[in-house]
Amino acid sequence: MTKKRIFACMLGGFISACICLLGSQIIFGFPGITWSTVSMTVANRLLLGFVIGISGWQLKHHLHGALLGLILSLTVSISFLPGEPHKFILFTGAGICYGIFIDWLATDMLNAGKKP
Repeated sequence: MTKKRIFACMLGGFISACICLLGSQIIFGFPGITWSTVSMTVANRLLLGFVIGISGWQLKHHLHGALLGLILSLTVSISFLPGEPHKFILFTGAGICYGIFIDWLATDMLNAGKKP
């Protein structure tokens, strides 16, 4: 684990949060955005980047990102399940994709630590 990898993954998490917020605005017809939505999304995606950056799991990096994306997205998306199952599916699926993106960005694009 290096500082460069953690920074690269956190950068990927921030980019993912921006894409996530923009995507949710487009998908749901530009509803009013609240501070709680922004803070929850940014915090979750930054946490995802941080956890990917510090993780020592010896998996192929795409699988590594997908698995951590699933686990960390479930911490938020599970709250959507009772009333809004479509949001559960979207947020969880996006978390898997963003996990793959973050690990790919750090490992392949920014050469910040290699996964097996």
